[in-house]
Amino acid sequence: MKETIIIDLTEVKKLNESAALIKFGAKLKRMLYYMFAPSGMSFAKFYLKGGRSDIKALVGVLASEKQYMDAFLKNGLNDPMVLNNRYRLERSIKHFESETGIKWPLK
Repeated sequence: MKETIIIDLTEVKKLNESAALIKFGAKLKRMLYYMFAPSGMSFAKFYLKGGRSDIKALVGVLASEKQYMDAFLKNGLNDPMVLNNRYRLERSIKHFESETGIKWPLK
């Protein structure tokens, strides 16, 4: 049976407490786990709730996280491409935080 992960950004913005941020971080960590899972593994269903710009910012950070980790796993930490992806990820995180008002829980 597939796992269902629901992230409600409006709820996280409303609460903005440590417990809500920990729960948000755990769900993001789980999503990233499935993004890097070996092929053939049963994937979870992801649902995002919130404003259009908030969701767009979250998807941008997740895409940047994936690109950074793919480059890191392929080329190692000292490769210029990995460093470029790291800077892109940091810009995506800043955009997410300014757009949503939610602190990015994965550092």
